[in-house]
Formats: sequence, C-alpha cells, structure tokens
Amino acid sequence: MIKRISLVRRGDGMTRDEFAAHWMGPHADIVKQLPGLRGLRFGIVQSWTPPEEAWDGVGELWFDSIDDANAAFATEPYRSMLADDRARSFSALQNCFVEEHTAVPPPL
Repeated sequence: MIKRISLVRRGDGMTRDEFAAHWMGPHADIVKQLPGLRGLRFGIVQSWTPPEEAWDGVGELWFDSIDDANAAFATEPYRSMLADDRARSFSALQNCFVEEHTAVPPPL
C-alpha cells in the first residue's frame, strides 16, 4: 500500500474555517469517489515552522500503488472536477508518495 500526502494552502481570501469546511466537505465528496481509494484523512495545520512558509492542511490518501493513484486522479470526471475545485479553493498544492514504516502505532 502507498500513501499520497498533499500539502495544501487555502485560496486567497478564504478564512481557515471556510477552507476547512470546504476541504473536508465538497472537496472530500469528490475525492471519496476516486477509483481504488483505500483511505482518506485530513489534517488541519495548527502551527508550522517557519510560520511564513505555513501550509493550511495535510491530506493523506491510501492506494494499492502509485500507478493506481495516478490512474485514479486521471479518471474523468474526477480529474476535471478536482482541477476546477483546486483552482477555486487552493492557492498552492504539493504532493508526494510515501511508503509508511510505523515504529509506534498511533492511538485509535
């Protein structure tokens, strides 16, 4: 299993609350439909160091492989829906794929 991590900055003029409501609401409704999606988690950033380079959110999505994730994000109509939504609600986005290695499992 592979995890895609996304760092997201809210759109210009959006408050933190507006961003969080949209990201975990209408945006999540699109993401949840991606073919092959195994898991989805949102993290709303409370503080960042250094603060001038802060991101507003950290998204985590699990897929069976990088190829499956890339195929999901290329699938219509989700590709177009996400592109339109990102343009309206994000000022910046970066993502990467990681392979997890857990040393201490988080609490449930």
